[in-house]
Amino acid sequence: MSSSMILDLSFIQNQFTRYISFVLLVSGTIGNILNCLIFTRSSLRTKSCSIYFLATSIANLVALYFSCLTRSLITFGIYTAPNQGFIYCKARTFLTYMALSASSWFIVAACVDRYASSSTSVRIRSFSQVKVSQRTICGIFIILCFIWVQMFVCFNGNSEGTTCSPVSQFCNTFNTYSLLIFYGLLPPMCMFLFGWITIQHVRHRPINRAINIKDRQLTVMLIVQVLLFQILSLPISIQRIYALITTNESKSVNRIQIESFILQGVNYAAFMNTTTSFYMFTLTSPLFRKELKSLLCFSNQQRVNIAPIQITQQRIQRNTIPSRRQQQAIKDA
Repeated sequence: MSSSMILDLSFIQNQFTRYISFVLLVSGTIGNILNCLIFTRSSLRTKSCSIYFLATSIANLVALYFSCLTRSLITFGIYTAPNQGFIYCKARTFLTYMALSASSWFIVAACVDRYASSSTSVRIRSFSQVKVSQRTICGIFIILCFIWVQMFVCFNGNSEGTTCSPVSQFCNTFNTYSLLIFYGLLPPMCMFLFGWITIQHVRHRPINRAINIKDRQLTVMLIVQVLLFQILSLPISIQRIYALITTNESKSVNRIQIESFILQGVNYAAFMNTTTSFYMFTLTSPLFRKELKSLLCFSNQQRVNIAPIQITQQRIQRNTIPSRRQQQAIKDA
């Protein structure tokens, strides 16, 4: 590969970072905020699975803003304040990895919740409660903070924050293993296991449509999200395995540039996990579409209801306030 082709590939990579990051940021912000508003509505917030969806949306927002936003700003020449790049690198890397991992493990917890809610055992079904989901979310958050706190030691950057990389080969290998295990392998395996058991439970359990309609819709939404996560997280898992296999190989400049371009592509595939849930829920779930419609029409209903109230108040005032003739008659009397 000639030097001009390397420069072209570097330019494409820069433009890819600039515009794809912006698209993901805008679509992800809109989708995740609407997710948060929908899953906090009175009809859904009493469901434990909705609490996991809410936590996933919040984690997705954190991952988006500390990954895509910062990457996009750098391509426009916007850097951190001088001498703050070191702290910025460590904090950004920690929050990005921790939020991505938290999002995947919240989905795993939702799969366990759906497994519990579909079980015929009363004892197992007792785990499908809002208070249990809240405690589980706190536990996952604390565990992942302990796992990824090593980012503050293993990563470092320059003063402007333009580069951020492991400080040693050991840290690079350790980070690769950590991402592969806690994001690329364990979560998809747990999702597949509990998702499969849940599907079997739902297929063989007697249907009570009046009671289980929301639970079944939430289960369908979860299955869609699991399938999407499996597809979008597969490329980064393959790339990490390849990186571990070729760690000790000597690589040319051309190969390093090509691998860097591929790495960027698989990273954005993983970031797509943080942006697509709202749109997939809207396409596949009548319950979600109903709640979305109610949310969007709520302000219009308020405006429509204000007008009759104002008219009624005006009529009451007319009937209670005496007219001029009545006031004159009162004075003469």
